[in-house]
Amino acid sequence: MFKKNLEDLKAYNPGPSLEEIKQIYGLKRIVKLDSNENVYGASPNVRKAIASDVLLPELYPDCRDQALRLELAKRLGIEPEHFLFGTGLDEIIVLISRAFLSTGDNIIMAWPTFYEYYCHAQIEGATTKKIPCDQNGKHAINAMLDAIDASTKIIWICNPNNPTGTYLTATELDSFIQRVPSNVLIVLDEAYIDFVTAEDFPNGLKYLETKENVLVLRTFSKSYGLASFRIGYAVGSQRVIDEIDKVRPPFNNPRLSQVAALAALKDDQFKDECVRKNNEVIAMTTAFLDEKGIPYFNTQANFIFIKVDEPQKIAEFCRKNGFLINAFQTGVRITIGKKEDMKTLLNILDQAIKTFAPEPSK
Repeated sequence: MFKKNLEDLKAYNPGPSLEEIKQIYGLKRIVKLDSNENVYGASPNVRKAIASDVLLPELYPDCRDQALRLELAKRLGIEPEHFLFGTGLDEIIVLISRAFLSTGDNIIMAWPTFYEYYCHAQIEGATTKKIPCDQNGKHAINAMLDAIDASTKIIWICNPNNPTGTYLTATELDSFIQRVPSNVLIVLDEAYIDFVTAEDFPNGLKYLETKENVLVLRTFSKSYGLASFRIGYAVGSQRVIDEIDKVRPPFNNPRLSQVAALAALKDDQFKDECVRKNNEVIAMTTAFLDEKGIPYFNTQANFIFIKVDEPQKIAEFCRKNGFLINAFQTGVRITIGKKEDMKTLLNILDQAIKTFAPEPSK
C-alpha cells in the first residue's frame, strides 16, 4: 500500500512544545538553542512592511517572487532567471531530489550533515553514501571523490557544515569541484554563509560562471531571522534551474513571505549587527570551553558543536535547567544565544559534563 522505500524513515519529530516543557519541568522560562534560529529576531522593517502591505488574500501570490528575485539579482550580480525560490531550503532539497533522483541512483554526502539530503534521496528510491567527517569535523573530500561511481547523481556539500560548523576552504573546494565529473550535480548548501568570518571561505556563486553542474542554496531563515516565513532560494545554471522548476509547485511562496524577505534583505545594518553579536558570543564561548578543557569544533556558523560523552543525558540535563540544545551521537550542538543566556548555559553544561563523566578506569 505504501512506498517500500519509506520503511526505514521516520516522520520529523519536533518534540514537545515550549509550553509542554515548562509544565513537565516546572519552568517559568525556556531558552531555545536547538534549531540554529536567529536569537535576535528579524529586522524591525519586516513588521513594518507586513503591516503596510496590501494583503489581497483572495489572490494567489506572485509565482515568480519577482520583486525579491530582482533585488537579489542586483545584489549578487546574477541574472534573475538563475534563481529558484522555495518554502525554506527544505522544499528546495525536496525539489532537487525529485528532479534528479530515481531508483538505482545514489547521492554522496558527509556524515554528520543535514539529514534532509538523505531523507529525500530515500523517498525517491536512491541510495546514500554517507562519508564520515574527518577528525576535525570537516567533509572528507578525498573519500567523497573516491565514492563517485556511474550511478552518482548528486553530491551535497554543506558549507559551513551543519551540525559541526566547520568549513571547506576556497582551495579545498576548488580542488574538489574540478575533480567531480560534469554529469554529477554539486549542491553547495550555504545556509550559514552570512555568519562566516574566515578569509579563506569560498563564495559558491563564483563557480556558476564556469560550472553548469554547481547549484548554490541560501536561505532567509538564519541570519535574516525569518525561519517562521519559510523562504529560501537556489542559484544555478539556466539548465539546472529550469529542470528543478518543472517539479516546483506553483505559488509556493506566500505573499507575506516574499514581502518579509524583501524587507529583511534591504536592512543590511540589522543583519550585520546580528552577525557581530554572534561572533562576540562565539569568542566568549570558546574561551570558556578552552579554559575548562572541553573539546569542540571551530565554527563559522551561529552554532557550535561540543564533543561530549553521554550527549543525550547532557541535553536532558540542560533541558531540565531551562535550555534546549540538540544531541548527536558524539556531542551536542548549541545555537549561539544571547550573551547572558550563554553564560548561564555554559555553567550548566560544565556541571552536566562533570555529572556524566565516565568513571576513571582502574
